[in-house]
Amino acid sequence: MSGSDRQAFGRNVRQRRELLGLSQEGLAAAAGLDRSYIGGIERGERNPSLAAILQLATAVGVPPSHLFIGLGGGDPTEPDGRNQIGVTELERGLTIRFKYDRYDAKYCLSNATRSQYDEVVAVLRTGLAAEGRSGDAVANAFIRATRLWPDANPSDLWTFLINRTYCDRSNHPHVNERLNLEQSWKRTSGWALERVLIEHYGSFLRENNVTITTGNKAKKESLLSAVGDSRIIPDKADILISYADSGEKLLGVIHVKASIAERRTDDVPMSQALIETGYLSIFWTMDCKSFPSAKPENRGEFGDASGERISEKRRDFEEHGHFSACFSYNRNTKPTRGGDRAARIFVCDFKTPDDRFAKFLIDARSQRLGR
Repeated sequence: MSGSDRQAFGRNVRQRRELLGLSQEGLAAAAGLDRSYIGGIERGERNPSLAAILQLATAVGVPPSHLFIGLGGGDPTEPDGRNQIGVTELERGLTIRFKYDRYDAKYCLSNATRSQYDEVVAVLRTGLAAEGRSGDAVANAFIRATRLWPDANPSDLWTFLINRTYCDRSNHPHVNERLNLEQSWKRTSGWALERVLIEHYGSFLRENNVTITTGNKAKKESLLSAVGDSRIIPDKADILISYADSGEKLLGVIHVKASIAERRTDDVPMSQALIETGYLSIFWTMDCKSFPSAKPENRGEFGDASGERISEKRRDFEEHGHFSACFSYNRNTKPTRGGDRAARIFVCDFKTPDDRFAKFLIDARSQRLGR
C-alpha cells in the first residue's frame, strides 16, 4: 500500500473499532494480533498482511472490502457497488463526494478539516452502535457539525453531510446490514430534527419562561384541550410550546419538517384552528430541496421573494397565513421582505439560541401575560 492508502486503511480500522467500543487491546485480542501491530496499522505505519486484513475484518464484523473504503484516491464507491462518501482535504476545506442519482456529486465544506469530519462521523457511528438510539445519533452528529462549522449553511450540513453519512452503510453496525437506509433515514430524521430544535433552544427559552417539548400523548391531549376545536389532532403536534402562569399553559405548536413539501398541507386544518383561537402554529424547517447534478445546490422550495415567480408554497404563508410564521434554516431561502403579510418567512441558523425564532416565542408569551 502507498502511504495515503495505509492512512485510509488505518482510519477505517480505527473508526470501526471505536464504533464497536473496543480498545486497541480488545481488537488485538479479538483478531489474534499484537496490540502494537494494531497501533501501527491505525497510524498508517504498517502494511497489513492479507491474513491480518481477514482477521481484522472478522474481528470488527465487516466484509474485508469495508476496510478498503477511500483507498486509491478515495473512490466513494465500494467494490460491491454500494454508495459511499469520499472525502478529500484541501487547503481551505473539504470536498465531500457521493453518488447522487447518475452523478458523481460533490459538496465543498469551507474551513473544515479531515479530523473535524472524522469527529462528526465518530459521533454518528457511536450513536448508531447503541441499540435504539439512531435518532439521538443523527441529532448529536448534526449538532456537533453546526458547532464545528457555524458559518456553513445548516440545511447543507443536514442534506449533504448528515443524510449522506447516515446512508453510508459502513457507518452502521453489522446487524444493520440488510436495513433499507433510505427508508430508515425518513423515519429517523424527523424525530432527530425535533431533538435538534429542543437541544438548541430549550435552555435559553426556559430562562425566559417558555418551554418546548415533544410531550407524551397525555400531555399533548391535556394542553391541546384548551383549544377546544375538533380539528386539533394531538398526534400531529410535533413540539408543544407552553409557559408558566398559575400552572402550565399552552402557547402553541411547532410543526417540524425537513422540507416544505413534507406533509405541509396535512397540518393546515389544525394550524388554522390554533391561529383562530389565538395560539401559535409555527412551521420550522430545513427547507431541503436540491436536484441531482455534479454540484448540487440546495436552493429550497420557496423560490423568489418578489416578482412573478412567487411559489404557491410561499403564498401559503405570506398570503394565506396558513401558519403563524415559518423559520427556515437554509440560507438560500429568501426571507419575507416588507409589506403587509399574513405571515412571514424568517431565515435562521444555529450560531446562538438568542435569535429571531426565540424572540418570536418570547414576544408571544409576553403578549399572553400582558407584558
